[in-house]
Amino acid sequence: MLVSGGWEFINPNGTMPDKRILESLLQAYQLLNYDIGFVGSFEAENLGLLGLAVESVRKTAAEAPFTVLTTTTGDAIGFIRFPSLPPGEDTPSADLIDSIAKQIRNIQPSVRLIVGLSDWGWGGEREYLAQNPTDVPDLLFGSGLGSGVNGRIEADGRCLWVRPYDKGKTISNVQIMNWPDRNGPFSWSIPDVVKPSTVGLGDQYQDNPDVGAILQ
Repeated sequence: MLVSGGWEFINPNGTMPDKRILESLLQAYQLLNYDIGFVGSFEAENLGLLGLAVESVRKTAAEAPFTVLTTTTGDAIGFIRFPSLPPGEDTPSADLIDSIAKQIRNIQPSVRLIVGLSDWGWGGEREYLAQNPTDVPDLLFGSGLGSGVNGRIEADGRCLWVRPYDKGKTISNVQIMNWPDRNGPFSWSIPDVVKPSTVGLGDQYQDNPDVGAILQ
């Protein structure tokens, strides 16, 4: 599955690209055929003010807090879009953490895997995981300000945390070797159960000519 996270169009520090650049980026992303996407409230609001629309699969947490996709083998994967943090706050409140834990607890029996999508930045996501909530996503795909994370096991082994690198020249790849065990204690282990990796988009990969034509 191809997953696209937050802050794909606007810099997390709040700086806005030129509208023509945004229009080109949005056209290019339409061609990438992501299976699911996330857009935070700040991005969505500012794109909307410019009259720009994201792909149909890219939603805010308010629009689609939870989405289920089915793999080619018939396994259900649940995606939770974390609500963006309020302006001026960089860590999640206890109430927000509890709300996400409750949502995970309710949907966990119906899916093989739960993936959290966050735009909180490194600091907010790190603080969230450090709180070791009662229920966490199996995978947390973060975005926003802060360092990239190739694949770090957190929350007593229950969550694999992945964040992109901010130069935009890599993609994150996560291979699931075994589904989480819902019938007893479960802990991720690398590489036996899960294999995270970062793929550098170097010259060995050919440019997509359709995307290249848009971005000229």
